[in-house]
Amino acid sequence: MKRNEMRKKINEELKHIPRASFSQNMLREYYNGMRMTDLSQNSACPAKETLIKVVEAMKKDKPDFLPIYDRKFFN
Repeated sequence: MKRNEMRKKINEELKHIPRASFSQNMLREYYNGMRMTDLSQNSACPAKETLIKVVEAMKKDKPDFLPIYDRKFFN
């Protein structure tokens, strides 16, 4: 998958992770970076897989973090 195709796909996915608190915005930022990596390694990588990795990484530093995202989209 080409970089511009990945960007377009990720931007569409980010519409399902809203902006909110500082932590929520960090989730979006981490998701963006991790998703680029995941898609560059495997273009068939499910969005849910990336989201789970990002949430787990964030919960290491902020165990009480409750992410906000479209659960239907990431299922």
